[in-house]
Amino acid sequence: MLGRLAHYGGLFKRGLHFRYKLANLFCALLPDVASGAVRSRLYRLAGFDVDKAAFLMGNLRLGSAAPGFYGKLKIGPGVTIADNVTINLDAHVTIGKNVAIAPQVLIYTGSHKIGPGSMRIGAFEGHPVTIGDGAWIRLGAILVPGVTVGEGAVVAAGAVVLKDVPPHTYVEGNPAQVIRKLPWAYR
Repeated sequence: MLGRLAHYGGLFKRGLHFRYKLANLFCALLPDVASGAVRSRLYRLAGFDVDKAAFLMGNLRLGSAAPGFYGKLKIGPGVTIADNVTINLDAHVTIGKNVAIAPQVLIYTGSHKIGPGSMRIGAFEGHPVTIGDGAWIRLGAILVPGVTVGEGAVVAAGAVVLKDVPPHTYVEGNPAQVIRKLPWAYR
């Protein structure tokens, strides 16, 4: 019993993330939308790799019980992240440059292996998520552990991304499927 409590106590301590909580406290005092540059600076000061040109419209909901919390998030230049976005950091999450992420998006990196019939939830494992340059993740989309959203791809509102999204495609549905290819050009 004491061993089990010690295990959960260790998870609790790792899950506190004081610098993140402090950044969110200060960010909560800021008006949404207009304070995106200030908010990204506060997350940088907390220890996250957030580019100076990123714009965070609301507090990020970040979570993880895995070690290395602050080193697992990379947000590139020109990224816009709306409010109420949840990012799980049990593995690395890399967001390329000029990415747009709409409200209510869920990005998860942690899962469990499928165990035997007597206990289906097996060992815990983390799988990184990557969002390529210029991608657009629309309202309420869900990205599961281990997926890559290709450069210039668009994930439709409410889509559940269970496998990699090819570059310059539009995907929608549950599970998300390629609906069409998108034109590619520098502008």
